[in-house]
Amino acid sequence: MYQPRSFSPGRRNSSRSNGRFGRLTARARRSGRGTRTVLTLAIAVLSLLIAGTPLFAAGVQEEEPDQLTVYTYDAFPEVLEDLIVEHFEAEYGIAVDLQRQADTGGLYNQLFLERNNPQADVAIGLDTTYLGQVIKDELLEPYKPERADAIPENLIVDEQFRAIPFDYGGIVLNYDSEAIDTPPTDWDDLTDERFRDSIIVMNPNTSSPGRNFLLHTIYEFGEDGFLDYWERLAPNILTVTPGWSEGYGLYTEGEAPIVLSYETSPAFHIEFEDEDRYRPLIFNDEAFYQIEVMGIVRGTQRREAAEKLIEYVLSEEFQQEIPLSQFMYPVREDIELPASFGQIDRAERSVSLDPSRVAENIDDWLQAWEDVMR
Repeated sequence: MYQPRSFSPGRRNSSRSNGRFGRLTARARRSGRGTRTVLTLAIAVLSLLIAGTPLFAAGVQEEEPDQLTVYTYDAFPEVLEDLIVEHFEAEYGIAVDLQRQADTGGLYNQLFLERNNPQADVAIGLDTTYLGQVIKDELLEPYKPERADAIPENLIVDEQFRAIPFDYGGIVLNYDSEAIDTPPTDWDDLTDERFRDSIIVMNPNTSSPGRNFLLHTIYEFGEDGFLDYWERLAPNILTVTPGWSEGYGLYTEGEAPIVLSYETSPAFHIEFEDEDRYRPLIFNDEAFYQIEVMGIVRGTQRREAAEKLIEYVLSEEFQQEIPLSQFMYPVREDIELPASFGQIDRAERSVSLDPSRVAENIDDWLQAWEDVMR
């Protein structure tokens, strides 16, 4: 079952993670587990040095059927890693090397940099805001899982199943009800001067929640109006953090009463701290939904094992662990949610932007956002 420990965010090939709420759970439960050594930078450099051989010049991996390499983001929970590692060792005699990148942006960047000489077999943790770029760059191979019927149609983001959903959740602001008597009621109210230096957000260049929140403002105010909104919002932003874990940690330490997070984040505090002070801010009864996906890396020489991993992540055994490790919704609708999920508000509507539109414009939107926030 769930064994919490703290972790160091933003580090590649580093210690294992207890998920998005790793530090908080460790503090609540006072327990920990050790780290596991993974591939070091020296090995990666050595691989590049020998890339002149015919095998590596062809841009493929040396086949090692007894090991599967998986890339994910820094907050991927330890309990889910354990499930994967133990299942593959017991069922197939295959060792799984799970390597964490610096948030979703780092995961995409690593896949892109290695696209002609892939070092991973499976990627877990990209989301739909990167989907257009992933497809354009041909980073993943199509594979329709045998368990595809377990995924609701509205969560299927790619008809060719290059990107396969495994969990989802709404990106919204959260607030501390003990620090704010009257929370903001809508987007405009959020810019009121009574919330000066009260908001923590994440950088959309490096953070998936940060990027989803930026896209939500584009959805809400349009391409002609979202920058004006950010100009009005900027005085109320205390800091912009590289990733979610840094920002949420500052929030729970009392540095600011409002933070960008998930609508399900308060369930963690109810579940592990018996605390209901943290609550979601849901404007217009809607949330920008983040659908997290996985896929088989193009060029893998371990296709069969990679397919088995996709199937396992969609299994009931794995999916039932997602709510209390990821604090996200599993894609399978036959999974019973914890009681804490029923005690929080949930958006009535999910909103999003077309992935192809995002891929076409995201660089310009990010640059424009940076110009405003300087």
